[in-house]
Parts: sequence; structure tokens; C-alpha cells
Amino acid sequence: MRRGLALALLLVGCQGTGEPSARLGATAASEATRGEPTRGEAREPEPAAADEPAADRFGAALDEGLPLTELAAIVREPARFEGRVVRTEGQIARVCQRMGCWMELREGEDGPAVRVPMAGHRFFLPRDSAGRHAQMQGRVVLRELSAEDRAHLESEGAVATASALSIQATGVVID
Repeated sequence: MRRGLALALLLVGCQGTGEPSARLGATAASEATRGEPTRGEAREPEPAAADEPAADRFGAALDEGLPLTELAAIVREPARFEGRVVRTEGQIARVCQRMGCWMELREGEDGPAVRVPMAGHRFFLPRDSAGRHAQMQGRVVLRELSAEDRAHLESEGAVATASALSIQATGVVID
């Protein structure tokens, strides 16, 4: 029963986010059918040092050697960053309420939000993460969403669907 439910969630979840049609990947689907945890299941937060607040980590580890790029700079000049892997940070404005497979990240309370899909549905964020600070790493993508993809995302609570800018997250750390 659990295996069937896990597979159903993978297949029913965010299917129109503009990612390639093989977005679920054979590995995640085969892991779900074998009853093993998929890469998309949330992990327990790593324990923090006594003087350091706890952080939740999702996806791949962030490359601390990669310089931190201001989200506002990416929003201001997206073509300059297109195709590049960036590490940036901001406040989580919204999270997919179906699976946690995307977030909208903004700099400050009033900054424009940027769509951040969790690359290939490899991991998901807690759906109650809005309002928290996040640092993330991913590839900058400029691609207009189809009307169908926009409608799908908006049905899950997305607002930042008019912009072609997104950052395909490979790792996220939420404070």
C-alpha cells in the first residue's frame, strides 16, 4: 500500500512546472516501487553546533566556495546569469502546497519573487516554509512558461509565473 501511495504521489504531483517530461526520473520511480525512501522525501535536519541555530538542508550540499550572488542582481540582469550555477539567498515567499516541489524566493519583504523549482523533483521542501530565510544553489534558466504551466503553478499558489526567470535548485538550506 505504501509503495503504491508513494508512486501515486510522484506521478500526480507538479507535472506542469516546465521541467523536462522525464522530470520524475527512472531512479525515483523505481525507488518508490521498491519501497525505499525516494530522494524527494524530506530529511531530518542535521544537528547544529551549540552556538549555531538549526538549519534544514534539502537536496545536494551547497558549494561554500561558490560566491554568494545577490538575488536582486540576478533579477536585475537575468541574461547575465543565464545557464550559470549561482548560490543566493532570500526570504521564502511561497512554497508549492501540493508537494513542496517549488518555492518563490525574494530579497526582503517587498522584492520581486523568483521561481525556484526543486530540480527534477529530486527533493521537496516543507510546505510551511514561507516566511523563512533560505540559501540555495542552482542553475539560472530563462524560459517563458506556457499558459498551461502558468495555470498549473497558479493552482498550487504560485504568483511569480509571468517572468521567464527561474533558478533550478540543486540544494536548499532553510534557517
